[in-house]
Amino acid sequence: MPEHRPPYFGAAYYPEDWPLEQIDHDIAMMKETGMNCMRIGEFAWSRMEPREGHYDFDWLHLVVDKLAAAGIATIMGTPTATPPAWLSEKYPQVLGVTDTGVVKQHGARRHACPNNPVYREHCARIVTKMAREFGQDPNVIGWQIDNEVYPNGVCERGCFCPVCYARFLEALRRKFGDIDALNRAWCTDLWSQTYQSFSQIPPPRSTTWHHPALVLEWMLFQSDSYVEFVHHQGEILHRLARQPVGTDMMPMLGVSYQRMFEKLDVVQHNHYHSTHDLWQAAFWMDYLRPLKNRPFWNTETSTCWGGNVVAMGYMEEGFCRANSWLPFALGGEANLYWLWRTHWAGHELMHGSVISAAGRPMHTYGEVLEVARGLEAAGDFLRGTRPVNSGLAVHFSTHAWYVAQTQPQVKGFNYQGQLINGVIRPMMDAQLRADVIDPAADLSPYRMIVSPFLPMLDESGLRDRLAKWIESGGTWIAGPMTDKRNLHAAKFTHAPYGSLEQWGGIYCRYEIPGDPRQFKLRWDYGAESEGSVWYDSMELRCAQALATYTEGPMKGLAAVTRHRMGKGQVVVLGTLPKPPEMRKLLERLAADSQVPPAAQASPNLLVVPREGPAGRGLICIELQNQPATLTLPMPGTDLLSGRQVSGQVAIGAFGVMAVRYG
Repeated sequence: MPEHRPPYFGAAYYPEDWPLEQIDHDIAMMKETGMNCMRIGEFAWSRMEPREGHYDFDWLHLVVDKLAAAGIATIMGTPTATPPAWLSEKYPQVLGVTDTGVVKQHGARRHACPNNPVYREHCARIVTKMAREFGQDPNVIGWQIDNEVYPNGVCERGCFCPVCYARFLEALRRKFGDIDALNRAWCTDLWSQTYQSFSQIPPPRSTTWHHPALVLEWMLFQSDSYVEFVHHQGEILHRLARQPVGTDMMPMLGVSYQRMFEKLDVVQHNHYHSTHDLWQAAFWMDYLRPLKNRPFWNTETSTCWGGNVVAMGYMEEGFCRANSWLPFALGGEANLYWLWRTHWAGHELMHGSVISAAGRPMHTYGEVLEVARGLEAAGDFLRGTRPVNSGLAVHFSTHAWYVAQTQPQVKGFNYQGQLINGVIRPMMDAQLRADVIDPAADLSPYRMIVSPFLPMLDESGLRDRLAKWIESGGTWIAGPMTDKRNLHAAKFTHAPYGSLEQWGGIYCRYEIPGDPRQFKLRWDYGAESEGSVWYDSMELRCAQALATYTEGPMKGLAAVTRHRMGKGQVVVLGTLPKPPEMRKLLERLAADSQVPPAAQASPNLLVVPREGPAGRGLICIELQNQPATLTLPMPGTDLLSGRQVSGQVAIGAFGVMAVRYG
């Protein structure tokens, strides 16, 4: 019996697409490539249950067994993203309904309603059968529930079928208790929107300008629906299977990661970044790592280009190497490509892969082989160390994501984009390594927390926990546009903020959006720059001004302030500084908070210190296709090349080093 252990390196494999006699050839190539894990089954419902109640798992057992004979483990996917045609035909009530009332057709995937009880029953049956077949198989190392569960894309509003609408109204009844409480919370006297009963509340179709609180509640309900849909399968697998259970998510907050993984075992993530934005994938992995106290799995990424209909984006040489190492550096234990062999017909024919439909290695095959060799050489170090917590965190919120979509405070505001480019990029340039955390996360591991664009501090009881954390010595950097709304997306009436004036020792005079122009400010060390996105101007009550506006109606008022609160401090960003000044501010506050940089290195180099039973060291990855330098704090061995390294070392474009000290 082979011993399956991380790091797991492999791909998605679809043996249902190919003659079974080809399996041996594919598996031989997988072994030659150095892969030790394949993900199968996620879209194969019609092959597993060709007719209602008639099951065929013999072919799937054959694949699992043949993979195991080659030392390759299996991650088993439940196929509930793609119900078979007989189910759609016999039970048309399971089909989802768009916000314009169109019933979805069978085809592609995600065309069934996650709340429909008939669909839930059929999902439960196929998952139960699979769990009984494979739940005790030692060669199946984990489960992936469904595939990329989202309400049909982040800009759409989910399913509008009668079942979903009825469940939504029931969710509102549970939340508010009576209709008068809802009317008070939403201020429905405005525009004569007052309701006499819950049944009068409409589903918020995109064809009407609906109350933003209604749209927010609907989207949170859609998120909860998919969480419940996945947890329903997770309960079955936890009862019948011994392996860890997860579901693969995409880099968006259309469904709450935090709630999704509360009852699952392993965080799974799919991403498709390009040469120009690979560094942004690190942000998502910094978000995955704190969600569970175990390494995450990167279940999908591409060797080269993505593409559903046409091939999208040639990746420069070395991209596959750097991209493949990212999850392992940042606390993951698996990286799987989508896909092993390109489909020969049907959907997504133009997607990149390890080998082509004709079985020929893609142009990135050499890099895949290089990654496999490197993972083998560094395997003990990866298994025996974890990324070091620097004491720094950044808040990232599903509620904030939805509020930014339903009622953005600034024209063209993109919550994720502004946070990544305006906060995370300067942080990475300064070599400050942060956990990206949900508002529900424990604050105690951190000495400094940045909360940009976080409108709701009452989410998950954050306000009270944050106050205690600051008073105990934490440094909180708030804003811009933070603490502006209550849980119903309404403004506060006593002040522009819920607590920030009191905590920050300030009085906010004006609130001005950063459109269509930006305003200048001067820092307390003499430099002048511009702000961006938003402009709160503050009178000082008992705070210190770190930056002051020099023009406009805010001239002479504070733009960035600092105030002691108990043993800690609150820094209020009335505007988002430009990246160079944001970097300087973060470096200054990090030094005050005893948050050390990861290394002395080029800004384009991701450096991840690691430690554990296997020793101390670091993994570094060049992310912008440029040369870089790193100054090592002590001599060590580059496990990928076997050479001794010390002092300042050079790393080439998209280069990777795994250094163990000593």
